[in-house]
Amino acid sequence: MLLHNRPASTQLWMRLNQPGLPLAEAQLAVLGAPYDGSVTHARGAALAPAELRALSADSWFFTEGGRDLRGLRICDLGDAPMDQDDAEATQRALAAAAREVARAGAVPLVLGGDHSITSGVLTGLVEGQPLGVLWLDAHADLMDSYRGVGGRVESRWNHACPLRRICELPQVGPERVMLVGIRDLMAPEVEYIREHGVEVVYAQELGRLDPAALAERICRRLGGLAGGVYVSFDIDFLDPAAAPGTGTPVPGGASSRYLYDLIHALHERRLPVAGFDVVEVSPPLDHNHITGWAAMRIITEMCALIKEG
Repeated sequence: MLLHNRPASTQLWMRLNQPGLPLAEAQLAVLGAPYDGSVTHARGAALAPAELRALSADSWFFTEGGRDLRGLRICDLGDAPMDQDDAEATQRALAAAAREVARAGAVPLVLGGDHSITSGVLTGLVEGQPLGVLWLDAHADLMDSYRGVGGRVESRWNHACPLRRICELPQVGPERVMLVGIRDLMAPEVEYIREHGVEVVYAQELGRLDPAALAERICRRLGGLAGGVYVSFDIDFLDPAAAPGTGTPVPGGASSRYLYDLIHALHERRLPVAGFDVVEVSPPLDHNHITGWAAMRIITEMCALIKEG
């Protein structure tokens, strides 16, 4: 394997982690991406994989609705090798790790890290079949390059750019992307969305669109793709009241109740999930692990979709 020290604890991931499980037999493979070298504001997201692992060991193997997750074959592969000062090397490492997981037939769960990690993961996942991308985020992340207020250098790998890089992948393209929860845009992103016809469900629409209706819309757009759908959960999709521990909080986001009901509705419709990640959780900015627990609940509910999907 290309990863660092596979965690041996069977307590991880709701007591479901199987450290000795061959990757070819796993349904869900956990990959840590402790990287925040591309943020434009506060750092801290690199600490999230360790935080989420710790919370997972303090969790039980039931969803909030009582679905029993025992029998789901999970192995935590450890962390991909990150270089906080070399974004392109980090992208290559993530692509190599994700490619190995996908070729073994497992669904990758990637623990960010800032959102720049997702372009590396998707580069590794795509092979020949069309792949859909569901992007749950306060931001469009469609800048061609960015530095931002706190950014160190202008970069095409900034965390404001990963979806732009993903849209450049021929197996994805802007026509196979759907953005949900967007409420903080920059001018070049608005132009890109209009020019390329990217489908966006803005945050202000969510109050008039119940989770089941949104899930139906997502499945109509992305559900029929041969490569399945990669779901990227930026924790700032949620309102800061539900997820304060993130580097770029934006008021007006969804409630955690709305998000979990959306996951349930996607489960009912059997959305074919090719992989998913949870990014931009920043433990140093959190309060009483509120954001970490919100992220852990996303993972738990998605595990039911993987197990029964």
